[in-house]
Amino acid sequence: MNVKKGIYGYLHFYPLFEKGINYSKTIFSHLKRGHNTMSNLKPNYFICIPMSSNRVVVEELVKIQNHVISKFDALKDCIIERNKFHISLLILHIKKGQVEISKEAFQEGMEKIKQMENNQNIVFDKLETFRKDVLYVSLKDESVKYVTSIIECLRESFVKRDIKIVGNSGKGGKDNAGNKNEGDKDMHGKGKYELTARSKNDIPGQKKNNARDIGKEKVIPHLTVMKNSYVTRFYVNKRPQIFPSYYADFDLTKLQNERFVPRKIQLLQMEQDPTTAYYKILSEHDM
Repeated sequence: MNVKKGIYGYLHFYPLFEKGINYSKTIFSHLKRGHNTMSNLKPNYFICIPMSSNRVVVEELVKIQNHVISKFDALKDCIIERNKFHISLLILHIKKGQVEISKEAFQEGMEKIKQMENNQNIVFDKLETFRKDVLYVSLKDESVKYVTSIIECLRESFVKRDIKIVGNSGKGGKDNAGNKNEGDKDMHGKGKYELTARSKNDIPGQKKNNARDIGKEKVIPHLTVMKNSYVTRFYVNKRPQIFPSYYADFDLTKLQNERFVPRKIQLLQMEQDPTTAYYKILSEHDM
């Protein structure tokens, strides 16, 4: 008799129980969809300082690449082409209807940059990596401040026009030749691009008060030399990594003594122009 009551009770409450489960699944599905919308926002344009005007810098970067490849041949697919060396300033997601206002934002930012009184040469520091995936040349502290001030001029112009800035956020520390306990920081944050409009301290649903707070997080100005995201061949476990032992013994003296003078800043599309073998240029201005 008790067994029958138990069965009847279960059949009576099961529809409510099932409805609760389905409701939870629906909520989870919506939350997941919202998260994917943010994380799947991919960059399609970027602003940079091209290196092609300085032959010494370009030649030294190519030597670094060859040095690394001599240690591990599989990394030959990771090189940045010599005509594409640059210092990234902003990485952007520009909608089709925002192309023209992006040009306006770039123009406005460049006008601010030209009014800066502390125009400087850029001085290079040392070789480091992001999670052993991206090999780059870091800048001296004064050069970091200078490039960061350029970024700030551009950032404000794009933010106030609601053009999405895609960042290089992530957890952990950068790698370097003298650090055996290498961190897990990646320039793209866990291998994915993230909106810089959201920082770790942001509260969901809380609005920013002004343009200075939007699209702002720690940026590491750097000059990329190699990155394993260029590798297209299939690897069973993961792409080949760039360990400090591959580059720690390279002599950086010539590169460190060079004073790079920025000649221009470019707003580029992340697609290659087949006629130039370079990125498609949306706009560019002399410094």
